Amino acid sequence: MKKEIDRIALGSVDIYMIEFASNKISDIPADNVIETEANHIGRTKNGGTVTYTPTFYTAKSDDGKASRTELTEETASLSFGLITFNGNTIEKLVATSTTEITDGKRRTRMGGIANKNDKVYLIRAVHKDKEKGDIKYTLLGKNVGGFLESYQPGQETTITPNITAEPFDDGTLLVKDEYDVIGVSISGNTDTVAVGDTITLTAGTAPTGETVTWASTDTSNATVSNGVVTGVAAGTATITASITVDGSTYTDSCIIKVTAGV
Repeated sequence: MKKEIDRIALGSVDIYMIEFASNKISDIPADNVIETEANHIGRTKNGGTVTYTPTFYTAKSDDGKASRTELTEETASLSFGLITFNGNTIEKLVATSTTEITDGKRRTRMGGIANKNDKVYLIRAVHKDKEKGDIKYTLLGKNVGGFLESYQPGQETTITPNITAEPFDDGTLLVKDEYDVIGVSISGNTDTVAVGDTITLTAGTAPTGETVTWASTDTSNATVSNGVVTGVAAGTATITASITVDGSTYTDSCIIKVTAGV
């Protein structure tokens, strides 16, 4: 069945947590290592919410003719409701918690500043969609959010943790993976080429292995063949990569500046 590059997501998420000693995205384990029943911390109720919030500061001159805007802070978090949980779940959510099982009893102890463990977890939120493809968010977080557990007559008990993301080594706060999409994406090391020189662009495709067609909007400035861009004359050209899947064409493009060189 054809997957759409833009999709309407319907449904809840499953939450998985594992201890994680690294802070590199390249060290994130394979999906089948993260998404196991042992790492599944409970069944969700009312789904989950992923939040990314940037904070900008704008400095302006008194006459309003000059201004500059800078990103000063950014935060990301994941909150979710759990309708099934136990002491092992709480141990992952509370930094001062320990759990032990003896004689058919599970005891969870919480509290005590000296008991803080500073564990870092890799958290994975999975939205499953067999028709349109799964969506997965991955973030780093410490178990510092606590929880609220309320028992009411005639109502199910849920807890709602909120996990604040900590940055990966390159500053990334959230990693979002979409599966079974269709598209093409250009990548390369530069957007500038001198006259007479070449640079090489690559195009990733989904599904993988699709035939990529390259084109230049202004061949008098730059030409392209199999991703190799050649500078012809000073100016700019838009380089486009395209694939055709099930009769529909998907494209990505980048602007190349051609310089006169030395």
